[in-house]
Amino acid sequence: MKKTIIFTLLSLALCLPIAAQNVRFGALAGVNVHTANYLDAKMGFSIGAKAELGFKSLAEGWYADASLQFESHPWQVKFDDLGTNSYKTLTEHASPWYLMLPVHVGYKFPVSQNVKLLVNGGPYVGMGLFGKLKYEMVKLDDKTEEGTTYDNVFTAKDGFGNKVQNRFAWGAGVRVGLEVKDKYQFILGYDRGFNQFYSNFGNSRMGLYSLSFAYMF
Repeated sequence: MKKTIIFTLLSLALCLPIAAQNVRFGALAGVNVHTANYLDAKMGFSIGAKAELGFKSLAEGWYADASLQFESHPWQVKFDDLGTNSYKTLTEHASPWYLMLPVHVGYKFPVSQNVKLLVNGGPYVGMGLFGKLKYEMVKLDDKTEEGTTYDNVFTAKDGFGNKVQNRFAWGAGVRVGLEVKDKYQFILGYDRGFNQFYSNFGNSRMGLYSLSFAYMF
């Protein structure tokens, strides 16, 4: 299933230029807030490249948007002592990095001579690259202990033999933004994961709010 989804999106991204009339490229960077179920929100960063494809067979305004982004999706979770009388609080925090490939279709609404409203949406796939899981424990005597639990959350396994964090991610997202002078784009986005995110919480799903800036060449 994972391979089928990834192959489909890659094929779509590669075939879109064939059906497009106008192709242009750009660079983008931004920040995000990761809000997966049961995990505390933290701020991450992204940087990458994108391509926009204007469809020649549709009315002016319709376009496809594909990008390849290097993104951090940090998270943390805090536990109180669960009756073990071994610590007061235990905080785990991770800094996983992904390579993300969203492929969207959208429309540009003219607002003025130099400004357009952008709206698009579609699926994405992501592959986890690396990221450590660290902990901070406040003991009963109020002393703090810090350390690294896993060097790579995508390759490590927990005590039950499960992967700590799934390497592959897929889901769907939407974007809304403004384009100024056909060059500068200011974009708000939201992505929702469809697969389990973190092994300790079976119903965890990625939720990512983002704010990015793109410059189109």
